[in-house]
Amino acid sequence: MLENLREVIAFTRADTEGFTRQAMSNRMETQMKEQAQAKRTLEQQERRITEIDGIIKRLYEDNISGKLTDERFSKMSADYEQEQARFQLSAKELWQTVEACEQQSVNMDSFIKLVKKYTVPDKLFPELLHAFVEKIVVHAPDKSSGHRTQQIDIHYNFIGEIGLSHAIDKKETA
Repeated sequence: MLENLREVIAFTRADTEGFTRQAMSNRMETQMKEQAQAKRTLEQQERRITEIDGIIKRLYEDNISGKLTDERFSKMSADYEQEQARFQLSAKELWQTVEACEQQSVNMDSFIKLVKKYTVPDKLFPELLHAFVEKIVVHAPDKSSGHRTQQIDIHYNFIGEIGLSHAIDKKETA
């Protein structure tokens, strides 16, 4: 953890522009796919919400004209309104996803400002970890090569996981 944090801070200080490019390219590929999928789904859901509005209007008109019983109108109307409510909630969540993707460039600036506040650390302490690290994902150990290898992914505040994370090799001590 400490070694990775040192690498990130040193790289950011030495080549801020290069670090920004690398971190953004790591995140951008994933986020662009996520954002494109979110936008497609959002468009489909917005079309369906509009379509449901039209269906409910026609149901109402059919009910008023006597083509549809009050009971049937109530049941169908309730079903469509539930579906529409689900889509509206989902659309709101998708908009948040799209906005989060667009927020990424602002987050990069915040991370660089944070790096400039600290020197390259010689030891870990809670304040430093809270300032820099969002979460640490420790994967199950792999012993297939004869050595115990364990992948650790470090997700930094503001920028997420960057390409400097790597597996830590530990030889088994029996």
